[in-house]
Amino acid sequence: MDNGKHKNTNKENEEGVQESIEGEQIEKKRISVFRSSLFNKIYATNVVLTSTDVDIRLELFNEKFKIENGWAYHSDGLVILTREAAKKLLITLEEKIKSYEKENGEIKVNEDRMEVQYSI
Repeated sequence: MDNGKHKNTNKENEEGVQESIEGEQIEKKRISVFRSSLFNKIYATNVVLTSTDVDIRLELFNEKFKIENGWAYHSDGLVILTREAAKKLLITLEEKIKSYEKENGEIKVNEDRMEVQYSI
């Protein structure tokens, strides 16, 4: 009999994958992902979030250049998410970061990365 304390993180059943987070059983469905010919990877060293009345946008930066008034960032891409997709991203990132920091220690973020002024 399971009293809720058993934490089997990879127990499969017929419908998907069962995981336990802090004693709560959740079920994750398996999905298949096919990458189109337009697929590409973007490496980002910084990100700025903005939003409109219908979506949330992540501007992805990789390099920055010194200009006379400060810094100019090179944008490699813009990810436009529905609010639901953005919330899912937040939850998943929190889980992954918490797990990483548990194993490796706190991730430090430089203040200059937090204070990027965004203008186009």
